[in-house]
Amino acid sequence: MNTLDAGAAARAADPYGSRAPVTAESARLLTRVALGWFLFHHGWGKVVQDWTGGLGTFYQSDFFQNNNPAWLPDLIAAPYGYALPWAEVAIGALLILGVFNRITAGAATLIFLSIAVAWLDGGSLLPRHMLMVYTPLAAYFFFAGPGRFSLDAILSRRAAGRQRFG
Repeated sequence: MNTLDAGAAARAADPYGSRAPVTAESARLLTRVALGWFLFHHGWGKVVQDWTGGLGTFYQSDFFQNNNPAWLPDLIAAPYGYALPWAEVAIGALLILGVFNRITAGAATLIFLSIAVAWLDGGSLLPRHMLMVYTPLAAYFFFAGPGRFSLDAILSRRAAGRQRFG
């Protein structure tokens, strides 16, 4: 078994990093929280826009409409535009807490990819750079898990303790 295979096997046997150094797990926590905060923060501004202007205000905004690819049918764009602010807030909060990590990180990856496609289609070059960082980070948490300092890890330890003693 080569070194890469051994590392992958070790991570699979320890999905919440219980044997990883505290410094590595602290870095994973800070990175996951920063990624979650980014999503939450951007979603929150859009949710407030929907609260003050009425549901669908973000979808009808020039920002969304100007970045909405012309080839995307309204049948898909409208539900996406209505749901995006709320999804960003919910997924951001869940990433911060480290709850349902694989699902939320997978959803975050898809959100970032969809935004990248829309911006690239529209010719926006400047914002693309942040998506080149956030998309692989979200994918990392999808594959690697939330780490030791997450509610998923705490709940997993409690469930393991109940099975052992229950």
